[in-house]
Amino acid sequence: MDFSSASLADARREYLRTSTTGMPIAGLITWGTLALAMAAMGRDLPAWAVFTAAAAPVPLSMLIDRLRGVAGIRTENSANPVTQLFMQMIFVVALLIPFVIIAVNETKNLDLLVLGLAILAGMVWVPHGWGAEDPAGLRHFILRAVLCYAAYLFVPEAWRGAAIAGAAALTYVYAIAAMRKPSEAVKDTVMVP
Repeated sequence: MDFSSASLADARREYLRTSTTGMPIAGLITWGTLALAMAAMGRDLPAWAVFTAAAAPVPLSMLIDRLRGVAGIRTENSANPVTQLFMQMIFVVALLIPFVIIAVNETKNLDLLVLGLAILAGMVWVPHGWGAEDPAGLRHFILRAVLCYAAYLFVPEAWRGAAIAGAAALTYVYAIAAMRKPSEAVKDTVMVP
């Protein structure tokens, strides 16, 4: 598609058509695994595991798409300005991660690392939802932030990190069920006489 002359509606439709349902599946797997690992290992879990859970959904979603025979994320999608916005948001989130690292270093509180990365990783669903014309993106982020903050504030310290990661994982169940699927982009293009 030539995006230099495409309308915003066409660019959004193409973004949805080429988006991946593998991303929320990958997020559920990685954050769920982190929750289980934190429940089992507690403070003995290395901090790099939290970074892995936050970063792994993108490459894992690409693997899931490949195994399912779905196109998913491709380099030719990078010309789409909606895809560019989504990728720029990932870069913005990456620039905010040092703030979380500094906070954890100052407080020596690993739960803040889990909380910060869970919420920051959830921010990418906002531009995704806008790009796909799907309110589930913003709702996913709001649900995730509320559940993660609640876990941090109300769960006993021994289980807090696991509860935060579990809350993030649960929000992917919502995303899997509620988000618009790439096949819905085709429905949008059908013209009614």
